[in-house]
Amino acid sequence: MIRLAGAALVTAGCGALGLAGTARLDGRVRDLGELAAGLDALRRELGWRLSPLPDALGEAARAARGPAGQFFAQCARGAGLPDGRAFQEVWREGLDGAPLRLKPGDRAVLERLGPVLGRYDGDSQRLALEDAAAGLRALREEAADDRRRLGRVYGVLGVAAGLLLAIVLL
Repeated sequence: MIRLAGAALVTAGCGALGLAGTARLDGRVRDLGELAAGLDALRRELGWRLSPLPDALGEAARAARGPAGQFFAQCARGAGLPDGRAFQEVWREGLDGAPLRLKPGDRAVLERLGPVLGRYDGDSQRLALEDAAAGLRALREEAADDRRRLGRVYGVLGVAAGLLLAIVLL
């Protein structure tokens, strides 16, 4: 009886690992969507309302939820400090500090914005933000495809590996 209970726990544990892989894929899709929404809000604030950068980042933080909102809020705090750091540093620290579930290609799209924001005229910033938001949306679509395709695979492989391990252990 104990062996059977152990086999069930091994199967459930491996299934949970598969579901955790699926959750990571879901998180990436959500983070990319929220980052794109935040960049849209930032574009509106900088391009049309001509808000100061810390205020515009605060609006982006309110527009985005979850880790993306934390990222924009951290950048808003850093941009508002009179410590003389370049905004590019603040942006990179925000990317490093936020718990975003991004791949290196996703992160590269965002890193290209750091040197542009707060440094050039409103039109240049608006164009850079539009380009980055479009890039993030394209990456989000790819991530959603990965989620649909790989999500099932992770779940099935987790349960199958658990069953195989349980059979081997019995």
